[in-house]
Amino acid sequence: MEILNNMNGHNIDDEIKLLIHNIPDDLSEIEIVRWIYIKLGMLFNYDYHIAGDINIRNKVIDYDSGYISNYQTCTKISEILNKVFSEIGINSKTVMRENEVVIYDYKHTANEVTLSTGEKYLLDLTIDLYLIQSGCQTREFASFDKGDYESISNSKLQAIDEKLGLIKDEYTDKKILDKKSVINGLDYSMMTNDEELIYKIEKIKGLIPLFSGYNESRLFLNKLLNDFNIPFHRFNLIYKKGDINKLIECIQVFGDENIWYLFAGNSGLIRSDALKLKKMLEHGWYCKNERFIEELDEEQKRKNL
Repeated sequence: MEILNNMNGHNIDDEIKLLIHNIPDDLSEIEIVRWIYIKLGMLFNYDYHIAGDINIRNKVIDYDSGYISNYQTCTKISEILNKVFSEIGINSKTVMRENEVVIYDYKHTANEVTLSTGEKYLLDLTIDLYLIQSGCQTREFASFDKGDYESISNSKLQAIDEKLGLIKDEYTDKKILDKKSVINGLDYSMMTNDEELIYKIEKIKGLIPLFSGYNESRLFLNKLLNDFNIPFHRFNLIYKKGDINKLIECIQVFGDENIWYLFAGNSGLIRSDALKLKKMLEHGWYCKNERFIEELDEEQKRKNL
């Protein structure tokens, strides 16, 4: 079973061009902006490992080369969005989001879109990627209404999404609320704390879609675990060999005993344990967080593994 996320990326240049030349007819300006935003949101992946490498972060995209990687920083996602909007006659520019999201040693960037009517909106596709790819309602599309910016209500955005066929029946947010209502209404008095946690995790697995990017998959899983009040800590497990660069998330659920899961966006949650994780470390995997090793060692001592 493939349980790994490959960080090498793939070319999405043709898919971007396909979108530009196939925008639905008879749409308003804001509907076109929304359609492009959601469609591009299905293509991009963000990862802080790339953002942390100044050589990659500052590399100029050669649009004539016919190659655009799906893995991009917030700066490049904003730049590409500007280019796409420019090609279809919509005014867009990159802006800094001061005092909000700070990633490594540079500030987070988003897009300022101005319609022909003069209406100005702030769009932050990077932050919305995991929500778009999981079918949730966006949080950073025209939601910021300070200064010169206007906002659009969630109900209006939902009406646009339904008109454009961007959602099927309902947002994933509604499915999460429905599942939460069912799970919270059950009687767990005959279960141990660990049994209750494992039961809840098994029940929410079906809400996790397939993701192509590590960052988007981990953000959605974190959202789910928080929504269902499951106490956890996350560790990054890395495997590098030659051109192979793999990354998965290890989830430590805090029960009476540690409950371990591995998570990659293309295979979902996989139950593990301290012994299996130690064996992974013996076969090329590593974790930069020393706490991870300490937790495994302490658990082995308790259980005499």
